[in-house]
Amino acid sequence: MSHIVNERGFFWWLDEPLLPVHSQETSVPAQLMIDNDGQITLEVEGSLCGSDEYRDWSQPRIFPASRRIVGRLMESHDYVLLEGLERTDLALPGDSPQRQTFSVEQCTRRNSPFLDNYRQEEFRELRVDMDGFEDWLDLDSILVSAERRQKDHVQVNVSYKEYEFVSPVLDGTMSINSMTMGADLLGYFATHPQRDVHFRQKYDLTFRPGRLSDLATLRYVYTTIEEFIALLTGFYHRLNWPILVRDEQPFETWNTFYFYRGSSSGRSINGYFFWVPFARIRDGFGKLFEKWQLKREALGAGHYLFISLMRNPHIYSEDRFMNLVWGLEAFHRKSLGQLKNTDRVARERERVERIVNSLPQDSEDQRWLRKKLKYAHEPSLEARILECFRELPFNFGKGQLEKFAKECASRRNDISHEGGPRGDMDYASFMKGTSSLAEALDYLFHALLLQQIGIASDILFETMNKSWLAERQIKPALAEVGLQIQTSK
Repeated sequence: MSHIVNERGFFWWLDEPLLPVHSQETSVPAQLMIDNDGQITLEVEGSLCGSDEYRDWSQPRIFPASRRIVGRLMESHDYVLLEGLERTDLALPGDSPQRQTFSVEQCTRRNSPFLDNYRQEEFRELRVDMDGFEDWLDLDSILVSAERRQKDHVQVNVSYKEYEFVSPVLDGTMSINSMTMGADLLGYFATHPQRDVHFRQKYDLTFRPGRLSDLATLRYVYTTIEEFIALLTGFYHRLNWPILVRDEQPFETWNTFYFYRGSSSGRSINGYFFWVPFARIRDGFGKLFEKWQLKREALGAGHYLFISLMRNPHIYSEDRFMNLVWGLEAFHRKSLGQLKNTDRVARERERVERIVNSLPQDSEDQRWLRKKLKYAHEPSLEARILECFRELPFNFGKGQLEKFAKECASRRNDISHEGGPRGDMDYASFMKGTSSLAEALDYLFHALLLQQIGIASDILFETMNKSWLAERQIKPALAEVGLQIQTSK
């Protein structure tokens, strides 16, 4: 696995004046390594810990949160703060030379020293470089004019737009900004001929909380943003590492934050297959995110089970299918259920009571039947799937959705109660059918979540029925299970 940081430096304990290694002057050399997925390791050439401190392999070797290591990297001259420490080396007391190794939960990197009383709080801004999302944003604006000649003098004009989309969101504001680099530098050297000229446009997403915030809160917002953009693009592409900005006199500091977050899904972003291009929603981007902030918690497992599949699509067909079914069931309970307040539920409960009360009071048979019928008033999985997908802003052919819901419920029962195919069906056919059902469920569930956060019906219909994504992927997957989108509602 490649490293995003692999650099030597000198390290010491932060705010530990009673320890031998307590300052830059008493520091010890070490190698800091951070993998692409955020795994952090510090390999010390010497001793940060005492000879007996956290050495016993049979005991927990995790340091309290108050124990933190800081260091200065030799090549970049940046400072780092390491938190969430666990000693992982297997060195013996008599080993020479001494080497100690630590795993680290989180690392903060910046170009200025950390004060002894530094705390991960009072941040005023979360910034994310949108590198990799340029095709989705579609904000490129650099224009270069044709050459105009006067004898040996050639003139070319360069123009561009600087975008800023700012919206209020839950507990703050969110903005997407463009910044074009090259012009300022050239302006400074305008009277000096250049051999090479380079203009580059880059984009940032910035969240500004309504009041100064802490690391845990902004890390949660960062994850929420990442999931939101994954839903819009259709690709779980990891955002760049978050930058947390705070004021520390006399300057502001930009703190890049690293932590373990797992590997990316491995799916590269393809500009022809976006679910919702940014251009279609850029004026309402903040409102959509605000609704996602609210729906994300309200839906619970109905959201998390789907997002987990986007993060890790490389799983068995049965596992993917079951996660989608569980997610839909949870979605229905949270957003469409309202079971206790409906006339249907009241009628079902009355029917159960009549049947149960027909048996001798407090008899063994009555207690057994009451237990068996405890959830008889709840709708079946087939009914839940139907009710969920009938919310979508398009119709299917007559009876198609009913048949699909029935097949999904039957396949769930096959897996849950039989462990596989029933009767004479061979396992290869069973797997193929399960994979086809899961593929269709995935597309329909995705559309349902987008609808819940406020994506307009015409955008959803276009994505599901007229886009490149529809022609190449969605429509063939739906046709495989007997579904065909007819018209918009």
